[in-house]
Amino acid sequence: MSDRNKLLIAGVGGQGIVYITNIITEAAMLSGIPVSVSEIHGLSQRGGVVTAGIGLGEHCTGFYGKAGVDFLIGLEPLETQRCLHYLHKNSSVIFGSHRIQPYSVNAQIAEYPDVNSFVNYLNGQCKEVVFIERFPETVDSVLQNIFLLGRATRMKDFPLKKGKIEKAIHSIVTGSYKEKTLNVFKQGVEFEMELKST
Repeated sequence: MSDRNKLLIAGVGGQGIVYITNIITEAAMLSGIPVSVSEIHGLSQRGGVVTAGIGLGEHCTGFYGKAGVDFLIGLEPLETQRCLHYLHKNSSVIFGSHRIQPYSVNAQIAEYPDVNSFVNYLNGQCKEVVFIERFPETVDSVLQNIFLLGRATRMKDFPLKKGKIEKAIHSIVTGSYKEKTLNVFKQGVEFEMELKST
């Protein structure tokens, strides 16, 4: 595993991109890993496209460019696909199936891209791909980001340990939401992918 990693979080406003970025940043600091976060790019209102870059390691900034992202966490399938040019052959990708359709699709101007075709393409282009096709019914949509983060800790070479992320959640999440967040994170860690029949 490299001493430096660039993470990219992609989704739309309302999916908790700032929230998950803060947890990852805190976990890195608790791990003694130098961390840098780029500006949160995109529209802050619900439904606007949002991305956040996180650099882990000495002299590793949160800014990212073409073929410059090592780990992509996609909170929405189409926004994950929009980040394709940031990936390289050793990149790892985890994303979920929860769709938030853009105006062009709702207005029937365009069709939503086929997600399974995208997954197949990624499998041929990247080191490791995890697609959560179906989230457990107990996971609220607002915490799917935390579920994905939990499952990401089981990916090869993911730079942050489960225990440090749990400590980060304890540190920055308050009230009754803390226990709920920790529970969803644990579900993500323990989640086993469904085997598809052939």
